[in-house]
Amino acid sequence: MQTETINFVESLPNLSIEEQLKPYLFEVEQREVGYGMNPTSIFPKNNLVSTSEYQSIVRADNNNLISIMPSSYKMVSNREVILPVLDFLDQFDNKWYVDESHSFVEDGRMKLQITFPDLTVSDGDSDIALSLYLHNSYNGAEGVRSFWGGIRGICTNGMVFGELLGKFYHRHTAGINIDQLKEQVITSTEKLPVIQERINILQNLESKPEQFVAIEKTMGKKISNYVAENYDYTESQWVLLNILTYYVSHVIDKRQRSAYQMHISKLFNF
Repeated sequence: MQTETINFVESLPNLSIEEQLKPYLFEVEQREVGYGMNPTSIFPKNNLVSTSEYQSIVRADNNNLISIMPSSYKMVSNREVILPVLDFLDQFDNKWYVDESHSFVEDGRMKLQITFPDLTVSDGDSDIALSLYLHNSYNGAEGVRSFWGGIRGICTNGMVFGELLGKFYHRHTAGINIDQLKEQVITSTEKLPVIQERINILQNLESKPEQFVAIEKTMGKKISNYVAENYDYTESQWVLLNILTYYVSHVIDKRQRSAYQMHISKLFNF
């Protein structure tokens, strides 16, 4: 299935944010599921036996089947996740924009990155702007999730502050409470000093042997080899973190980056 990425920077300035996000906001429907053949029916359209145990999730605009889910699945549309958050952000004094660098959308899943260019920390070489990552799926891959992270200006390295800032997770089994997510936005934007302090600490910590064992175990041999080729083992943990985030941001497919970014977050308590 083709993944669609949007270059928001080059979007026409007269387009509203909803128009720019149109690929994310396609309508979805929950429909009945049928299976097998009904031997008592002589009408072809009635040949399928309906079931209440499952439901289908379908794109309303083109009737593409996205997934078959249990009847307990409570669909939360991308629209229900994205637009309330953006409306809420419009109430803030801080600037924000939808960032294409780590955003993607496909029928079954999406990730939307929102970057705050004025909310930054620094490692001495580059500003790192705070970013919010919104996730959703229609295929059971994940629930509604949000993570906080940053984009390093000098190389567009994406990183997740999963250990330092709050996370939001909602399973598709009950109605979403968007107020919880809004509250997280407020509290997380106030914690930049915590992130800055952790950067300062990592810049003064030497790497540990067990970190390289963990890199290969959790992220694989290719990344481990890349580190071995590009990291001077006398350098700081912050340098090591940026080598890892560079690889993930520029080599790993957008659909798979979040898992790697969370491994890095845990590895460095970041």
